[in-house]
Amino acid sequence: MPYIFKPLNSNNIKDLTYLYKHIFGNTMTLKMVKSKFNTSYLGMGYFGHLAYDNEQPIAFHGAIPVLMQYNGVQEMAAQYGDAMTLPKYTGNGLFTKLGKLTDEQLKKAGIKFVWGFPNQNSEYGYLNKLDWNYKERMQRFNFKVSFPIEKFARKFSITNNLYNANILKRIEKYKTLKRIKGSVYIKENVVSTYRNHSYYKYKSFTNNFTIDIDGVLFWVKIKNGLLIGDIEASSEENFFISFEKLKKLAMNNGIGEINIQASPNTFITDLMKNYTNDSLESWVIGFKNFSSKFPLEKLKLTLGDLDTY
Repeated sequence: MPYIFKPLNSNNIKDLTYLYKHIFGNTMTLKMVKSKFNTSYLGMGYFGHLAYDNEQPIAFHGAIPVLMQYNGVQEMAAQYGDAMTLPKYTGNGLFTKLGKLTDEQLKKAGIKFVWGFPNQNSEYGYLNKLDWNYKERMQRFNFKVSFPIEKFARKFSITNNLYNANILKRIEKYKTLKRIKGSVYIKENVVSTYRNHSYYKYKSFTNNFTIDIDGVLFWVKIKNGLLIGDIEASSEENFFISFEKLKKLAMNNGIGEINIQASPNTFITDLMKNYTNDSLESWVIGFKNFSSKFPLEKLKLTLGDLDTY
């Protein structure tokens, strides 16, 4: 029997919770899923397609619209993510079929280009089946700081809730309403996300926040480590002083490691390379041009741009 393909909408979005649970083991609530795909602040949303075997959801390929900027000019793009297929149905071309259907949906909506961070499971498909391009990979910097009490606390709902309450209380004095405009823009002629108040309000559904340590801003998320989405610092010296304090804060709260990722040759990677010799190449920074006038080979991103950050 042939599979049935349906565009994502506010009614069938509930089927994503089933796929998240049975493919990723992720108990995403319906509220969280709706928050992710409801990008009404941009005047559009719910991009993607589901595949069904009879009434059973078996695969999904989705995209999130994101306003991008190059030298003060904005274009509407979309970030691909959550390409997932039940194990029983892999190898049937669903990744490619759903991706192509979503490409056409995005083009009709006026999306100029798509981009994303394909992982080791999807990189081949994006580059060879959906005709994506890439110039470089994200650079990853990991710092082990303590025994990972936080990671173990996440395993059970009671300990998870207790840990969250405790860490939020301890970190409250550092939280700020200030927002980082985007460290990649310190260097000229780059394509990146346009981060205004609406952007940060949308991204807040994943429980990230900004902290201020002696004038240095860190956009952070605490989940299996301290993830740094972006950094704003007036000088390298100020950053190093504040970063040491951040490491101590993480250590004192049982956070096992600090993870930083960014495009090569950006403010963050320049800082990190003057701090440590240890770095790893991470995800491909992939893209596909529909009708953009931007030089997409100049796409520069940080960990905060990840759809799940």
